[in-house]
Amino acid sequence: MPDRRRLLSALAPHRWVLEPALAVVLFAAWLLTGLPYDLSAGLALVFYCGAVALSRILPGVALGLLWVAVLLELTEQESLDGAFRVISAVAVVAALVGAAAHGGRVLRWLDFSSAILLAPAVAYLFTVRGDLKFPRFGPVIGGYYTSQGVGFLLMSLLLAVIFVAAWLLGFLVARQRAANVVASGARGPSVLVWLASNGGIESAEDDPTRPELVRRLTRAQLTTDVAGAIVFAVFALVVAGGDRAAFLVTIAFAVAVALRRMSPAVALSIAWLAAVLQMTTGHSILVSNLGVLIVLYATAAYGDRIVRAAGLISAGIGALVAALYLTVTAAVAQGYYDLLSSAIASVALQFAFLFVVSITVLGLSWVLGLLMRTWRNARVARRARAEAELDRNRAVEDVVVEQERTRIARDMHDVVAHSLAVVIAQADGARYARRTDPEAVDEALATIASTARSALGDVRVLLAELRQSHPAAREPGAHDGPQPTLADLDQTVEHIRSAGLDVELERRGSVATLGSAQQLAAFRIVQEALTNALRHGDTSRPASVLLAESSADRNPGIVITVRNTMRDTALEPTATGSLPRIGHGLPGMRERASLAGGSLTAGPIDGEFVVTAFLPGAAA
Repeated sequence: MPDRRRLLSALAPHRWVLEPALAVVLFAAWLLTGLPYDLSAGLALVFYCGAVALSRILPGVALGLLWVAVLLELTEQESLDGAFRVISAVAVVAALVGAAAHGGRVLRWLDFSSAILLAPAVAYLFTVRGDLKFPRFGPVIGGYYTSQGVGFLLMSLLLAVIFVAAWLLGFLVARQRAANVVASGARGPSVLVWLASNGGIESAEDDPTRPELVRRLTRAQLTTDVAGAIVFAVFALVVAGGDRAAFLVTIAFAVAVALRRMSPAVALSIAWLAAVLQMTTGHSILVSNLGVLIVLYATAAYGDRIVRAAGLISAGIGALVAALYLTVTAAVAQGYYDLLSSAIASVALQFAFLFVVSITVLGLSWVLGLLMRTWRNARVARRARAEAELDRNRAVEDVVVEQERTRIARDMHDVVAHSLAVVIAQADGARYARRTDPEAVDEALATIASTARSALGDVRVLLAELRQSHPAAREPGAHDGPQPTLADLDQTVEHIRSAGLDVELERRGSVATLGSAQQLAAFRIVQEALTNALRHGDTSRPASVLLAESSADRNPGIVITVRNTMRDTALEPTATGSLPRIGHGLPGMRERASLAGGSLTAGPIDGEFVVTAFLPGAAA
């Protein structure tokens, strides 16, 4: 990737050579086909090549030269060969793309009008003045047969489609260049847009925030598209076969299929070019025409707003052109040469039937692509919504944990403050009683040592386990005394019983080894578990609380087990479309146990919700 960027940066000042080089190639192709001796034809080709060469740096002049070249051809008396007409048509397409890509807003729409007006002029040069002739039958109007007029109209429509597709490609290039200017510093332009950019003052657009003309594909996607296009071409050639023109049509459709996901706009232009080549060479329906359906699907599934609209319009115009072309060719093949005969009704009915079938098939392909795009966007939206729900739940849990840590820090502050108050009181008493009662000094020092040791243990637990917490300021009047311990659990149980839930409290062993921090955590865990049982459990059946001293094979401490019967939720409505919300209870209890040096598990077991916690005893 750095090597490619370095190469593109080195070639950037020389991008203006692209169009003159194409003009030289067209002029060389004219030389190889034979130089016409007429001055008007030679000047016309020079003006064609000049329009192509100046389409980047002087798009307005290039558009004027293009019109001069066409007018010079129209004034030519002699008929020119088909190779000259093809070279001139290629020059018209290249000049229209350049003027739309590098011109301003006004010039761009003048270029669009020129694309529509040049189509009948070039069609006249191809049909009436060129080698492409149509069968002569029907009434003569103005010296021309009616069949020639139908053929001229059909050719004008085909060339108008090609010229408008070329203009649309240039317009998308200009829009993409403006988007790259706005998003400078982000991803660089694609190679196609880089080659088409003028390297100078960029044109402005109303809404540059649109998808790229050439989409970035992964290596697997690109390999899949190219391999699928190769399989498509081989299948079409093996099944249908055909002459050289059919082979070129199949290859063009295969290229459009390969580019359908990388650049739907370019694929649509190539598909139209292949369709026009198929009709001008006199071929009927080919197997490779399936590529049209694939490209229309891609314009709706991967294109932006303008490309989707172009695909829909192409489906309508393509159905009209296909029905008209198949009707005319079938009428000629069946000998309907007299357009005023009674067979005209059958021809009209056949045209209507073919148009309905064509618009249904082409429109269905486009609609399927739009449905796939909608389904893909909905899937992305659902995934984004699920990720947002998950992030919200994580954020809620983080807030819950942080709030619980803040409350724990506030509780520990009160515990340590109470211990220090005891230490200060004992120290002051010992200092005053030192002369009158020496034995009281020893007793005070023992009390101070015990209280300080307990407070030191609490502080160590706090500093070791309370990570990233920011205790809030202590509110005045809040928690004037020590925090509750397991000895105060009976009062909490009585409160729960009075609220409507029968609770069986059982104690096994001693809890003397627990420090104040562990006792506070145990009290809060039992309190929260009973509160959850009261709110979410079956209050018609009793809950049980077991405080058991840990067995000898484990570390000294206490095992807390709280059980309650779960409520039957079979008849309760369940929420859909979102993830379950995380409450404050379980995260708070887990954080309590973790900060006290223990662990906690909670979950349903055989119709009961069981909370089990282990809290270690204080270090000796």
